[in-house]
Amino acid sequence: MVINKQENTEKLYVAEISFLEWESLWLKIPKANLLQSWHYGTTKEQTSNWRACRLVVSDENGRPVALAQWLVRAWPIVGGIARLNRGPQLLDSYSDEEGMRVGFEVLKKLVDEARKKRWWVVQIAPELLHSDYLREGLKGLGFHSADPIAWASGLIDLMKEESKLLMQLDGKWRNCMRKGEKLGVIVKKEAAAGNNLEMLIAAYTGLQDARKFEGLSEKLIRNLATQSGEKWSFDLFMAFDSSSNITNNEPIGQLVLIRHGDTVSYLIGITNDKGRQMQANSVLLWHSIIYAKSIGCHWFDIGGLNARTTKGIAKFKKGLNATPYELVGEWRGYLFPWQRFYKPQKTVL
Repeated sequence: MVINKQENTEKLYVAEISFLEWESLWLKIPKANLLQSWHYGTTKEQTSNWRACRLVVSDENGRPVALAQWLVRAWPIVGGIARLNRGPQLLDSYSDEEGMRVGFEVLKKLVDEARKKRWWVVQIAPELLHSDYLREGLKGLGFHSADPIAWASGLIDLMKEESKLLMQLDGKWRNCMRKGEKLGVIVKKEAAAGNNLEMLIAAYTGLQDARKFEGLSEKLIRNLATQSGEKWSFDLFMAFDSSSNITNNEPIGQLVLIRHGDTVSYLIGITNDKGRQMQANSVLLWHSIIYAKSIGCHWFDIGGLNARTTKGIAKFKKGLNATPYELVGEWRGYLFPWQRFYKPQKTVL
């Protein structure tokens, strides 16, 4: 495959899209990701200075091929800066090679559109699997790698029977989960509002302070918890010690899943000292996986697993034996009007 082919780019068309149009197409995306969901874009608009620009890419017959949500800061006359995080989202299932080719053609069209909109500084983290083909293609578009460590995670196929999902787990991980259940850990799905939300935020911000990591902002968590839509939900699970006094019983662990189309993402997991002793983290995660399966989701994203994941969390997530994936990474480009749109590379796969 030669990466300087451009025959499909001219046959693609880009247009802004309404919420109803977006949502009807979003439900067709296999392995949809959180950061490209309309609701996440709305949260960013309401909690920051970014504006969401939602685009549909269609072929010459008017058939939608992909969706893309940019976050933009723009000024009249001057132009602006834009961020495409984990887009585009292709609307059909493809083999890895075909998805790479189609995705790159869509990405070229989106970069061309960014130039037309006068977004001079563009940062992208494409929802495309890592490959030398794509890296060379991105360089041909005038982009440079902005981060040596790409996003990576893992997916669990929830179409499998529960017994097969259980046996897929690493033996030690499964034993820890069963030990937690024997010790009396129970899990409840709670409303993500009022005192429950306050307990979650207090525990999460306390963890941020203790372990000195940036993570999610309190404002972002609060806003995500208020979003709602078809096949979108912010689901809060709490673990309790069943042997404790039920009255005013404080949770020993908390977990947040977000459903965004056919996929759920593991967003937050917290346990206190007692929760860690009782293996509450394993019990919480297993119950959340089964819950995601019960509501008809196809995929469970374990929420990030790359070189930046701390050793303990990485070991915990690897025990799920999810199917790993790694994207092509973060790239930055300066789309000055006097530059060529595309400089073909000669790499052949």
